Amino acid sequence: MSNNSFIYLILILCLFSCRLNQEVETDDWESGTYRLSLAHDGLDREYVVYIPENFDENRAYPMVLVLHGGGGTSELVIENDNWLTTADEKGFIAVFPDGTRNDMDSPASFGNNPQTWNDGSGRSSIEAVVRQVDDVGFIESMIMQLKDTLSIDHDMIFATGFSNGSSMTFRLARELPDIFEAVAPVAGSDWMPDLIPSSTPPRLLYITGTEDPLNPFEGGDIFIGNTYIGTKPAVEGMISNWTRLFGCATGFSTDTQEAIRTYQFNCTDNDQLKMLA
Repeated sequence: MSNNSFIYLILILCLFSCRLNQEVETDDWESGTYRLSLAHDGLDREYVVYIPENFDENRAYPMVLVLHGGGGTSELVIENDNWLTTADEKGFIAVFPDGTRNDMDSPASFGNNPQTWNDGSGRSSIEAVVRQVDDVGFIESMIMQLKDTLSIDHDMIFATGFSNGSSMTFRLARELPDIFEAVAPVAGSDWMPDLIPSSTPPRLLYITGTEDPLNPFEGGDIFIGNTYIGTKPAVEGMISNWTRLFGCATGFSTDTQEAIRTYQFNCTDNDQLKMLA
């Protein structure tokens, strides 16, 4: 992982579109979509791997992990986002892990059998948190499995996620800092302010919307319908925790272009930390 340390905060909401073309399990990699399984901590875990067009087994590829939101699935991410086309254009391997659901023998359902991540939040509304699922261990084992069978550039592994998947991305950055070059949580919170990585955390691109009722910029109680699902920290305080992780000065300069405001910090070893808001 590089020594440069940046944080970007982009206050936007994102919409994507995408496709899923096949579900197979094989060690003979070629361009296409693969559904794989992994036994971990007493559970059969699944994930989807997309190998980009013009795949060359002799080349070391960057790898991007994409974590679905609470109640989501890998298939929905692929169907609704533009990751497969982007992987083809940019030349990286895309990986879409599935969280766990209360009834692993039944299909995922947003309303009746939602898939979630143990994001470290302690929230009783998140089934994976209640069950204390070892999602960090699963992700680490999944990456090791892929490294054993695919030519992965170990210095170019990235992670992103939405909502509950965003919070899980924050947790991965804190607990597995040596694996990831950079992470990009979208519309979620870092619930683990007291956990300090043993080494420099990966670079961070943080994306959220200032009017998102499920991720309030000022923090506060959040609800889906009448169901309370937690009290989220304010974005400013959350980002302040990361400035301390990176060893950044408290002062910053700003620049505004259209709807994006850039915050730039001075950090350890003359690195810079940036937020785009």
